[in-house]
Amino acid sequence: MSIIRSFVFWIFLYLSIALLVILYFPFAFFIKRKTFADECAKFWSMVVFWLLRFVLKINYKVVGLNNLPKGASIIACKHHSMWETVIFHLLCKHPAYVYKKELLNVPFYGWYVNKMSGVKVDRSGGASALKDLIKQAKNFIATGHNIIIFPQGTRVPPEASVEQYPYQVGIAALYLACGVDVVPVALNSGNFWGKSMWIKKTGCVTIEFLEPIKPGLSKLDFMTKLAEKIEVHSSELRRKI
Repeated sequence: MSIIRSFVFWIFLYLSIALLVILYFPFAFFIKRKTFADECAKFWSMVVFWLLRFVLKINYKVVGLNNLPKGASIIACKHHSMWETVIFHLLCKHPAYVYKKELLNVPFYGWYVNKMSGVKVDRSGGASALKDLIKQAKNFIATGHNIIIFPQGTRVPPEASVEQYPYQVGIAALYLACGVDVVPVALNSGNFWGKSMWIKKTGCVTIEFLEPIKPGLSKLDFMTKLAEKIEVHSSELRRKI
């Protein structure tokens, strides 16, 4: 049954993406593009979570949302799957994801991503790419956005160690340069929708917003505290299932 449910889910997921691109195209030329693209992303996120709930029987629970500041902030989230690349459209008013520049090369989807509020990063660009990352993030923070970043830079298997997937320098650069709270986020989405997991498992994903890390720490202290918070709480959530 899980195989059939997963197959049906993937069919409708890709159909929803195609339909969104088709419906968006006529409006893209005369409506404020970023605003409209962001609203489309929120609507599509609702569709995705409807499919997850009614097709795959995957629900979710949010813990500690009161830890999210009212204004702009940086959200540093554990990254197991596609699940967390969607959820913040529903939990945050103005999310701006940090995403790899290579996504812009994906036909149609990349064109749409380029119109959304987002911070693109060239992972092979070195110091200049880091400066550009900070510049883009500051612009979004100035307009009240939440910057969403996956500090390990890629999807990570639930059981993987920090040594295997270290926290990247980009999150430290944003913390030191932007002067806003960094909110660590733990989750257990990998137990149900993991990296390269074509067949999904039923259950309830828990996403937990932890106490914000205030500006003022050194780079080393910040990175240590961030990794400890996310790893400890993500491990606890994984074991509770």
